[in-house]
Amino acid sequence: MPSFTREDLLEVAGATSYHRGVDYVSRVDGVTLDGDTVRGTVSGTYTYRVELTPGRRELEWDCDCPWAEEGNFCKHCVALGLVYLFDTERGVEVPPAPDLRTYLTTLGADELVGLVLEAADSLPGLRLRLEVRAGISEEGSAPASARALVDEALRIDDFVEYGRAREYAQAVHGVADELEALLGEGSGVEAEALARHAIGVLDEHAGLVDDSAGHVGGAAARIMDVHVRACAVAEPDPAELAGWLLRLQREGSGMPEPLLESYADVLGEEGMERYREELFEGGPGDAGSGWTEHFLRSEFARVVKDTDLLVRVYSSAENVHYAGIVQVLDAAGRAEEALEWAGRGLRESGGRQDDRLVEYAVRAHREAGREEEVQALRWEAFERSPEARTYRALREETPAPGWPAVRAQALAVLRRAAARRRSPGFPCTLVEVLVDEANAEEAWEAAAEHGCDDRQWLRVAALRETSHPEDAIGVYIPRLEAKVRLSNTSLYPEAAELARRVRELYERLGRMDEAESFTKGLRTEHRRKRRFLAELDRVGLGG
Repeated sequence: MPSFTREDLLEVAGATSYHRGVDYVSRVDGVTLDGDTVRGTVSGTYTYRVELTPGRRELEWDCDCPWAEEGNFCKHCVALGLVYLFDTERGVEVPPAPDLRTYLTTLGADELVGLVLEAADSLPGLRLRLEVRAGISEEGSAPASARALVDEALRIDDFVEYGRAREYAQAVHGVADELEALLGEGSGVEAEALARHAIGVLDEHAGLVDDSAGHVGGAAARIMDVHVRACAVAEPDPAELAGWLLRLQREGSGMPEPLLESYADVLGEEGMERYREELFEGGPGDAGSGWTEHFLRSEFARVVKDTDLLVRVYSSAENVHYAGIVQVLDAAGRAEEALEWAGRGLRESGGRQDDRLVEYAVRAHREAGREEEVQALRWEAFERSPEARTYRALREETPAPGWPAVRAQALAVLRRAAARRRSPGFPCTLVEVLVDEANAEEAWEAAAEHGCDDRQWLRVAALRETSHPEDAIGVYIPRLEAKVRLSNTSLYPEAAELARRVRELYERLGRMDEAESFTKGLRTEHRRKRRFLAELDRVGLGG
């Protein structure tokens, strides 16, 4: 007997669905047992078929209502579970599910045909599968009637909004199911031709679907997968297949996405060579026409594992992909060439350097024991991009005895950059690095001279508390008041923490009257903001 409890139902469903399910108990009908599975129907907006099966770890379920199809344990599942538990606890025997296989064997051919046709009338997916098979048996390989049925299943008459994309994806899955069945029955030629036709239809209609959630894309990928497997059975002309694939990649919408890697085996040597000829018509060093061509060429080189070809492709692009070249050469065990390309990329980069090139070059020089080159690289990276991250990297790579002199030069660069800032309320790199170093005095001077954002001011004040608590108070009070004035309750805990620190600093200074006055004034001014007052109570600033 299936084993689960009311507590299991509550845990899986949640309180809301569970209590709704209680109200649906009277709508449960036809409860049966099929092994460990409890089945039944529950009437609601429609009559839903429900199943419950205790698994090894958790209760499994199935219901054809929209809420359950989204992956939720719905009220109909709760209702069926409660009715089953009620009956079994009172010794009411739950009847077994009818043995359909035995029943069907007793029917004659005409009766079976009638049942199948009746089911096909209510299940479009089943009708599609039957009609496609009937068309193939009558007309041979991928007949016009079978293609017409695929057209009918995948046709879009109007734009499919986001909310209807899942429904359209089910139609695509239905076509994929039929193609899978054809392939499983050995009809590889028919499956290949129909899958190719379905891919074309999907590609044509791709712009008419809002597939933000990826439902249609996932279903379309199944059809592409079936086509690849069908090609392995049907063995279409490799050169023709290569041309079809490349045209789809160049001119198609990407729905479904045709990947050379998936087709490489079925294309074979002949197909791959034809693909190469058409793809590199202008020669391997030709930049091609745009991003798509560059991507296809780089993917071809990856699939055939031709390192030199991939380097030529990357280097022929409008913007040379130095990091890609370095990665490819390094993976091929050609470290010296990779380092040369990294150096070239660093020299020829007109603006901000690629961190990947810097890190590769640093690692290579470090492993070779060339510390001077490492420090030079770090300084060049910092000077080109004077930021906190490049400053930290410079500090980490510089030997301790030489750091004071390098630090002075680096801070001079940051001070010049800070002096050129036009927005004192924005973050300041000079302040950031001085706070990182816990240099309270220099950080305060830099913030006062060049300005910084509130986050940095609070960090500077935290450092300043020890030696100059009054300065810290001057930073904290206006910022906590600003947080409270915004009436954003999520900021109240931060504001209360700042208020606590202000109170403590007044007490450290021995100014108890001001501490009391500050707390009382804060509570009085914001007396109507109950959540803020509750936060003040939490940090010990009660009334």
